[in-house]
Amino acid sequence: MVMVLIQFLRKHSGAVIVAVSLSLLLLAIFTSQPRGHMTFLEGLVGEVIVPIQKAIYRAVSFIQGSIAEINERRNLEKNYEQLKERVEQLEKELLRMSELEKQNQRLKKLLDFAVEREELVVTGARVTGKDPSNWFNVFTIDKGKNHGVEVNMAVVTDRGLVGRIIEVGANWAKVRSIVDAQSSISGIVERTRDNGIVKGNNAFGSEDGTCRMVYLPLDSEVSVGDKVITSGLGDLLPKGIYIGEVIEVVRYKKDLYKTAIIKPGVDFQRLEEVLVVKSRFDE
Repeated sequence: MVMVLIQFLRKHSGAVIVAVSLSLLLLAIFTSQPRGHMTFLEGLVGEVIVPIQKAIYRAVSFIQGSIAEINERRNLEKNYEQLKERVEQLEKELLRMSELEKQNQRLKKLLDFAVEREELVVTGARVTGKDPSNWFNVFTIDKGKNHGVEVNMAVVTDRGLVGRIIEVGANWAKVRSIVDAQSSISGIVERTRDNGIVKGNNAFGSEDGTCRMVYLPLDSEVSVGDKVITSGLGDLLPKGIYIGEVIEVVRYKKDLYKTAIIKPGVDFQRLEEVLVVKSRFDE
């Protein structure tokens, strides 16, 4: 009904305006004198004008309401897009802050390790590249000769021995981790004082992130749960750096020694920052 009325008003807007204007003028003339009772003509004009006024008022109110609703919807959509953009910005900022917090925690642990081990000279470094495998068998750091880094220096985190430097450039160096199959370092069982060689078990096509300590004496009392540390033999690595924990002791056929399987203290799938160290007596 309202839409039909709107269409009618659009088609005959001129005539309607003239008719309404004349009607209002007549009504004004007849009602200008104060009287107690309305004349027949005034009543007739009122009967005609009032419904038209109501219809026009409703139509105008409907149109104004529709326009206001459309504008409000547009404003809501605009505000929604702005809020969505803001939420995305805040999520990125939150992620950045979270990463900084995690990095600060890692760096604090490295710093605590450096403070506790006063006998070591420490250079902090960030991991910048690694081999294609899931493990950090061989990886690159952002410190080199210009920072005092040399071949065979130990690389550690707060959780223990990572490996040692095998190649050095001006501002970079390559590290071979203790889990790499080509790694070989001297170790000692902390409780029994048995010496052995710690080798990596990660070979191409066979990687489990463990090490094995070979050449342990047949009468060794090494057992599961024993801690293994660097022995300091050969003057390549400082003595007493934690390597890992014994998780299995075996004796393979034809071997004249025991072998201990070691789980390293370092998480070799999630390395980000490391410390390059050397003993102070090497200076």
